[in-house]
Formats: sequence, structure tokens, C-alpha cells
Amino acid sequence: MIYVYDIILNWTDNDKVYEFFEWELNDEVEHIKKIPLFKIEPDLFDEIFKYDFIVNKDFLDKIYNFTQTYTMNKIEYACLFTDGIRALAIEFNGEGLSIYRSRLFIDEEQDITILSSKLFNYDLQITKTRERKTDYSSTRLENEIKKVLTTDIKNSYKKRNFDKLKYLYFECFGKEQEDIEIVYQKLLDSINQESIYNHNKLYEVIKLSYQSKS
Repeated sequence: MIYVYDIILNWTDNDKVYEFFEWELNDEVEHIKKIPLFKIEPDLFDEIFKYDFIVNKDFLDKIYNFTQTYTMNKIEYACLFTDGIRALAIEFNGEGLSIYRSRLFIDEEQDITILSSKLFNYDLQITKTRERKTDYSSTRLENEIKKVLTTDIKNSYKKRNFDKLKYLYFECFGKEQEDIEIVYQKLLDSINQESIYNHNKLYEVIKLSYQSKS
């Protein structure tokens, strides 16, 4: 079995799976010493992200007590899933139902992406229960996305990374613009508008730009 070592998780038991930039100081994060890793197909990853689900007893037995923490907290059934790009930690109850989940820090997710290239896809069998409802109007989520976008746009402008800004502009507005001052100002102005779809889209582009450097 392949393990991932020394990572931080932020377990949630509601319909929000917080991205790393949403984590707050008062969140009850957990320092994991080691946790099993399984690579699955992208379509299946989408399902386990979108739904609560149940795994069979054979899989529970496979991961039983293999997750260890740096504290006295005991986690009987937990593992990491990846599709080679994304990663998600899941904790199960004794019946095989997914009960807690966590995203990872971006650098830890990148490490898992590299590690997963050595893995074959695992044939995970699941039973879906209910669809999880992600609240994209969340103040916490949207404010943190805006913060990340604003910081990255300003840093890119300061470092004269104009090609990146033009690419972000094209992704946001669907057209090209050569005047970098217009590009810069309109990108910043767009962050203050209520366009959550574009904010998430730009964040994914920014995240991929950092992944390409790993």
C-alpha cells in the first residue's frame, strides 16, 4: 500500500469542502502522520466529491487503522483519493459511509500528483446516497477567492508577468487585450463584481499555473 506522510487536513462534516486558502486559524485542523493513497478515475473522483457515498466492507478492512496522527486521536477508516490532478481525504464510519472530508494544501496536493504517477487506478466500488450541496454564495469562500485573485493579479503586475495577466484576461472576458494597463485594471475591477463563476474559473487557472511549476 502507498502512503502519504506528514500532511495537514481540515475535516468538515457539512456540505462545504474548504479549499486550502479558506482555512482559518480557529479551524480544528489535524496533523496526519501517514494515510493510505488510492488513485481512481477522474469520473469516479467527481462522484465521490459530489456525493456522500458508501464503500464495501472489503475496502474498509483494507484501510482499517492504517491512518495515523501525531496526536492521540484515532482514525480507524480514512484514506486519500486522487485522480492524478486533484486530491481529497475521506473518513468513513464503521458502515462504510463517508462522514468527513478534507482538501489539502496546494503543495501537498502537487506532491500527491507526482506520487500518483506511479500508481494504477484502483477499482473502487461505491454506492451513492445523497448529492452534497455546495454553497457557492458562501461569504467565506467568495471573500477568500477574491483575496487570492487580487493578490496574484497584483503580484503578477508587479513582477511584469504580463503574459499571465493577458491570459487571465482572455479567460475572464473571452477576448484579447494588448494594453496591459487596461488588462490589469479590468481584472481588478472584475474581482469586485458578483461573478462567482468567473472568480472560480480564474482561481483554477491560477492554481494550474502553480502546478505547472512543480
